[in-house]
Amino acid sequence: MSIKQDILALEEKRCAAMAANDVAALEGMFHDDLIYTHSSAVVDTRASYLEVLRSGHTRYHSVQRSDEKVRVYGDAALVTGRAIIDVTVKGEKKHLDTRFLAVWTRTPKGWKFVGWQSTKLPA
Repeated sequence: MSIKQDILALEEKRCAAMAANDVAALEGMFHDDLIYTHSSAVVDTRASYLEVLRSGHTRYHSVQRSDEKVRVYGDAALVTGRAIIDVTVKGEKKHLDTRFLAVWTRTPKGWKFVGWQSTKLPA
């Protein structure tokens, strides 16, 4: 498998774990320095993001990705694309149509998810 294929497989695994609320799987994928910027402009660290998932504050139902492109620069991989996300936040169901940037970095323990930035598409 190429690095690009590996990264896309990791993205698939990450999104499946989000939809399954598999916090343990996500913990294993997340880099200690994770910065997760939601489409609402809320910014989470690794610890705060895992806590909102554990607590039920945020519950993903599905994440559908498309139009993905992977660019690899040494030990960094950037994934851009479109994501349609169904999520409940503080009891409010949301359907988000977004463009995103996901960042992975190669570490001695393998590729780790280190960054996310998403922007809502206009309705």
